[in-house]
Amino acid sequence: MTLNKSIAALTLLVLISGFLIYKVYIFPSAMSAANRNTENNTASYKVLESQNIIVGKDIDQGYYDIKALDSEAEFFGDKMHENAVLHARPFYLNAKMSIKGKFEFKPSEFKKAVKKNQQIIMKDPGHYVVGTEIPAGNYVLSRTSDKIGVFVDIRHGTKSGSLQTIQWDIDEKVKKPIEIELKKGYNVYIKKTGKDGYISNEGDLILEVNNQESN
Repeated sequence: MTLNKSIAALTLLVLISGFLIYKVYIFPSAMSAANRNTENNTASYKVLESQNIIVGKDIDQGYYDIKALDSEAEFFGDKMHENAVLHARPFYLNAKMSIKGKFEFKPSEFKKAVKKNQQIIMKDPGHYVVGTEIPAGNYVLSRTSDKIGVFVDIRHGTKSGSLQTIQWDIDEKVKKPIEIELKKGYNVYIKKTGKDGYISNEGDLILEVNNQESN
């Protein structure tokens, strides 16, 4: 092998190695909770109809607010009525999913949740990060309507497994307040469903502040 060919082969090897390191270690780090903000969001606006989706081919990696544009749409097994929204759904590179009906995929903006007096109002189901959208602190969790089913999953930002889960069925009477502790970096997943089994944006979840911590 000549010197020029050796240099060319070595250069190609370095480029391939650099690309793999970027793809495996650097690029996915933009999807971590620590980097989860509007500026780092690599998502791009799309409107897609019934199809199988491959992230990186049909849609960019990133966090999306997903809005149903049909009266009976289905995203990855979740049925949604028109105008229903899922907040900050993560789309990881090479992930596969399917949709039925028409959807708007809009890059998420990570704004602080609405606060009224000592209450944090959580409306849209989806994914939230403590310290970014929800202030860290101790809370009492409640709902404004028992006509929706609620599932809440709280996880550490960098560790696997749930720290706490809360589930309320439709028409279930909550006998005692549910206290939760939210620390900076925790991930909070909220799912709300109506009696028809569809994802619901009706009824709010309320986080009543109790000895709120500083951010």
